[in-house]
Amino acid sequence: MRKLISGVLIPALLTAGVLIVAVPDSAEAQMRELRFAEFGPNRGTRAGALEWLDKEMRERSGGTLGLNISWGGALLGAKTAAQGLSDGVADMASIVPVYAPGQLVAYEVTDTIQFGDEWVGMMATYDFMTTNAAALAEQKKANIKYFANYTTGPTQLLTKGKPVMAAADLDGLTIRATGAFVPALESKGASTVSVSQPKVYEALSNGSVDGSTTYYYVVKAYKQYEVSNYITELNMGQVLAFGIGMNMNTYKSLTANQQKLVDDLGLEFTQYVSEKMFQSRTQVRAELEAGIDGHKIVVVQPSDALRASLVAIANDDVATWKSKAADKGLDGDAVYGAFEAMVAKYSAERDEKGYPWDR
Repeated sequence: MRKLISGVLIPALLTAGVLIVAVPDSAEAQMRELRFAEFGPNRGTRAGALEWLDKEMRERSGGTLGLNISWGGALLGAKTAAQGLSDGVADMASIVPVYAPGQLVAYEVTDTIQFGDEWVGMMATYDFMTTNAAALAEQKKANIKYFANYTTGPTQLLTKGKPVMAAADLDGLTIRATGAFVPALESKGASTVSVSQPKVYEALSNGSVDGSTTYYYVVKAYKQYEVSNYITELNMGQVLAFGIGMNMNTYKSLTANQQKLVDDLGLEFTQYVSEKMFQSRTQVRAELEAGIDGHKIVVVQPSDALRASLVAIANDDVATWKSKAADKGLDGDAVYGAFEAMVAKYSAERDEKGYPWDR
């Protein structure tokens, strides 16, 4: 006989009028939903990946661990996520260290190399963040355990009103930009402002910005195609200092089995997202060009001179990061070299074996 008691299906034997019940270990049996703060909307590649993570966590924990996801910044916004996670406002959160200056400087080194391969970038970052001594020390100090990585994919330039194909087209424009793109764009006469991606739609709509450094999946997920006209396909570096963290106290409160599951899922999630982002880039590009809900985006190519000069200036921004690292007591050359070695490692693996999903 099987009976449902307190919502848990358990085997039971009726022997001499006595109900004998097999009860699982109490530490593992109780369902725990981790509060997950996601500043993005419940749509797009990242949202799908988080739903996959929740499903895998519930199934593989035997129903003892799952996620309670707060979408759209309802719990923590992009600029408050890292500090809120550190303070325990959430158990897990999507975080972007550039919005929390000085907190995870070692993580920010992953944005300093200009290359666009999603899988190489994400695997190099995961390896670096889970093994590098400086990165691990910062996580401990911030009370944040690195869990997994996202990527934006290669950076593009979204504009409203006119396309940008040459350096002269940037002169006088106000562009939302972060990191190395700030000096690169300003060198061409543009003004730059810091606006989180969830706020870019409004900024484009009200004219406070003329464009934004962005990524194909973001244009679709945040419906930025409704308030813009062109994408200049720069295909420059991706944002890799962009991932999931877990409150360190939350991690320590998990059982040994749950901690191992979390560790395993972090790597698997990173691999899963890298494949999805790689595949979605061409798909979203085609959708935007064809038109979504009547809104079409025209994709244009920058001149070789514009792209080369932007890349060169962005690469020079490594010195800016190293200065920031020194202010935090980090050996910038050593940390940069460690991440550079990780990029070389996974680039070599890709060149030798191809991408995992093609093997």
